[in-house]
Amino acid sequence: MTKLIRPVRGRVAARWSSLPAALRAPLVRVGPRLTVAFLAVALLLPLIGLVAIREQHASSLRAAQIEAQNVAEQVAHLVTQPAGPGQPLLYQQPAGLQQYVSRVNRDGNRDLEIVGLNRRVLADAIPANRGRLFADDRGGEVAATMRDGRPRAFRELNVDYPGGIELMAVPMRAAQNKIVGAVLLEYTPLYRQLLAGGGETRQIIVGASLAGMAAALALGYLLSHGLVRDLRRLTRAADLLAAGEGGARAVVGSRGELGDLAAAFNSMADRLAVQRATLTELAVRDPLTGLHNRRSFSDRLNAALSRAGRAESAVSLLMLDLDHFKAVNDRHGHPAGDQVLRTVAALLVRELRGVDMAARLGGEEFGVLLPGIGHRDAVAVAERLRAAIARCPVVHAGVTIRVTASFGVVSRPADGRTADELLARADDALYRAKRAGRDRVSGPPRPPQPVQQ
Repeated sequence: MTKLIRPVRGRVAARWSSLPAALRAPLVRVGPRLTVAFLAVALLLPLIGLVAIREQHASSLRAAQIEAQNVAEQVAHLVTQPAGPGQPLLYQQPAGLQQYVSRVNRDGNRDLEIVGLNRRVLADAIPANRGRLFADDRGGEVAATMRDGRPRAFRELNVDYPGGIELMAVPMRAAQNKIVGAVLLEYTPLYRQLLAGGGETRQIIVGASLAGMAAALALGYLLSHGLVRDLRRLTRAADLLAAGEGGARAVVGSRGELGDLAAAFNSMADRLAVQRATLTELAVRDPLTGLHNRRSFSDRLNAALSRAGRAESAVSLLMLDLDHFKAVNDRHGHPAGDQVLRTVAALLVRELRGVDMAARLGGEEFGVLLPGIGHRDAVAVAERLRAAIARCPVVHAGVTIRVTASFGVVSRPADGRTADELLARADDALYRAKRAGRDRVSGPPRPPQPVQQ
């Protein structure tokens, strides 16, 4: 800064002596004021720069921690949910859990590790680590998370990573909110990416504080009214994302490195939205057939009944069960049975309307929701589906398998107005069809209608 001032000072001194004394007096008074103002701004700029850098570090760390905690909690929720009625939880299936962790690590490019209460590794980004004793919890954060159920972000130091790695630990909760382990997710690459995105911004902040008086004033204004404002916008966006606002994005006016930092944050938010959508899809879909599962079907049925109650419209429910399905598994093997289930699921999707919904309720049992359709039309739909299943051959390992299905049909409001009532009556109707000889459609028993004269 002294080198920049000296040439200006020399030129000002040369012209100063040529000015009349009457003009020099006001300039003498203005000079100290400008100097004081320059020094004030010059001292203020480093302070603002430090605040901006601190805000940048804090927002980068917070954004990375938020993303890691959200993804880890989604993973913890998914692995503690049953894949279907009567099936074990995913974290209780070593091979399936390791396959899921490997897929998340491959698709999300993140190191994921799941530890049980016995401190054994249930699944790891490196499959060879599965089953080993987890001994990297030197600070006790993972043990504390499994003890009190509070998520923790911490830095792990070890021989392989002397600079440390940033980790997020969240508890896994099973039935009755019981803690059964912990999910560990590394977010070091994202944190470093966010920091690297603002590296040049930090250099600009430091260099701006050492510029000349005019540059210092201009940069002071930009920093105080632009940079800090944009950083606070970025922090606000991170807070909104933490609060569950999946559409929160950082909007800044800067086009330089801070714009790159905001773009990195928005890219992270987009990835998080995709991962949330993927995890949500896994939570509501049956992994074998791709149809909705029982929980999703129940939610959609309740919503359809609620809409029908307000509009006083009809809703019908089909429940179908494949006949002699156990014999297919016993004779041809479970892979053949799985192929039968997939084929029937594809047939249901192909034959139904876009507003209808098919779901696998468990085993060889399926449910079909028909909004806006009364009982007579629902029976016709069931007969069409029954005939389509009966004439659809399933080819597996060179063997053609033919299956049939029995249907139970109920409708709102004749057979009930709540989901529990309709499901119970549909189940009764299904077993009426089974007892009547299978491969047929049956409804609940109804009182005889009076004969019109």
